[in-house]
Amino acid sequence: MNIIRPNKRSIAREIDYRKSREYVLAVRDIVTEQFLMFKNQLIENFDKHKITREIEMGPKGQNISGTLGGRGNLFSFIGFESNEKPTEIIRSEFQKIFLGAVNVKKDGTSISFVQYPQPEEIFSITPLPWASGRSWAKGIESGLSGLGFYLNIKTQESRSGEGIQRSEQIRSAKYQNTPYISALIREFEKNIISLNKIRIR
Repeated sequence: MNIIRPNKRSIAREIDYRKSREYVLAVRDIVTEQFLMFKNQLIENFDKHKITREIEMGPKGQNISGTLGGRGNLFSFIGFESNEKPTEIIRSEFQKIFLGAVNVKKDGTSISFVQYPQPEEIFSITPLPWASGRSWAKGIESGLSGLGFYLNIKTQESRSGEGIQRSEQIRSAKYQNTPYISALIREFEKNIISLNKIRIR
């Protein structure tokens, strides 16, 4: 019977990358650079999104997102106050995203810890002006009711100064659901998962 014994010299030659300060620092530098790129990309995608751009146009904006069939705009339809900046709180949460520990493993790969908001956390800080238990950001994705009753006119009865909800139905129309916060965060998650695959060769 043959007995296979481990080759101690071969084992000794195995590299433990955790013991190389230069390697650990290099990996952390690369991970940090990639993380900042992904974070900035998320904020840029948020800024460029048609929903964000339309809401930031204010009560006189156009329905560039197509969610209302070209009638009025999301700012007045949702019912924000005329001087409100509803997207700022979301942008602020994205700017708070940070990279925590970056732990290099023996084989040279690493585990990165990133703190970022989940969609439900964003929904919890974006209440509808007329229904605090509901989120306008979530409504963008899942649907907003009342388009058939929405009249885009300048009036003092409106929170925004533009657009009101009539008591009787004006038209047969349905809000067009649109991917927004959940889709942006899912894309960011895919990117940060790739941070754990970084390995210097």
